[in-house]
Order: sequence, then structure tokens, then C-alpha cells
Amino acid sequence: MPMTRRDKILRWTAYLIALWVVAVVNYYVLAPLPMALPQLLPILAVAGGTLEGAPFGAVYGFAAGLVMSGLGHLGPGCAAALALFGWAAGLTTQYLLRRDVWGHLICSVAAALLWELWEVGSRLLTGAAPLRVLLGVAGPELLWTLLLALPVYWAGRFCCVNYGRIYHE
Repeated sequence: MPMTRRDKILRWTAYLIALWVVAVVNYYVLAPLPMALPQLLPILAVAGGTLEGAPFGAVYGFAAGLVMSGLGHLGPGCAAALALFGWAAGLTTQYLLRRDVWGHLICSVAAALLWELWEVGSRLLTGAAPLRVLLGVAGPELLWTLLLALPVYWAGRFCCVNYGRIYHE
């Protein structure tokens, strides 16, 4: 059964609420804690692509990137990177992996590694800090990001099951 206009509005509303919740948890609940700050919005972009497909993942990733750049990350490059993550996850789970938690986890590992490599590489090239210091930050950040990948997936899966692709299959 195809999605009606009302269904599409409900789907986007649910996913944008999930985006808001994940951003609040990431930047206002986890940030003050004495731990490395996980990067949950790239994982949410991957979840959107994994669950709903490449076009949705690209647009949703772009929205997540705009939120992330508004919170102080990379400016417009962040929106483009997260759109690419959502799009790539959608294509990967359409043609290579299953559209399930395992596909999401594999795509999340790839996205988190690429994100951290970019963060470390860009700061290393600008001379912001030595490699040892950068890896000391990136390692725990990557670990926390991957540990929280499942709750982020569940937020996206809730939207997909109740308002998205799976609901209409």
C-alpha cells in the first residue's frame, strides 16, 4: 500500500522527533558527563538510510548534519558528510547487506571509523595536536559511539515500524 501525504508527514515528524531526542541526549545529557563525547548523529543518519533506503537516508542525513553543524561541527561540510553516510548506508543495505540491526551495525562501524579518521586527519594536518593526543581522544569517542549505536538504531526502528517503510510493506 503506497504512503499517503498524511503518512509521509507522520513519518517525517517521527524521524525529526527522533533526531531531536538523539541530539538532546548527545549534546545535553552525555556532554557534561566525564567521558568522551560520542558522535550519535552520524549513526542516526546511517539508521535512516539502513531502514528507509538511500534517498531517505541522504535527506535525513543532511538534516542531521545541519543540526550537528548548528551545534558547532564542521559547518556545511558536516551536512554533506552525514548525507553521504545516510545515502551510502541505504545503498549498502539495499544491495549488499540486510536492512536489519546487523546491516546497521556494519554500516555504523564504517561511518564511525570514517568520521574519526576525518577528525584525526584534519586536526593532524592543521597541527592542532600531536597524533598521540588525537588518538587518545578519538579512541574513547569511537568506543562510546559504537556502544550507543544500538539505542540509536532502536529510535530509528521505532519510527520505521510505526510510521515508515515497514509499516507500509
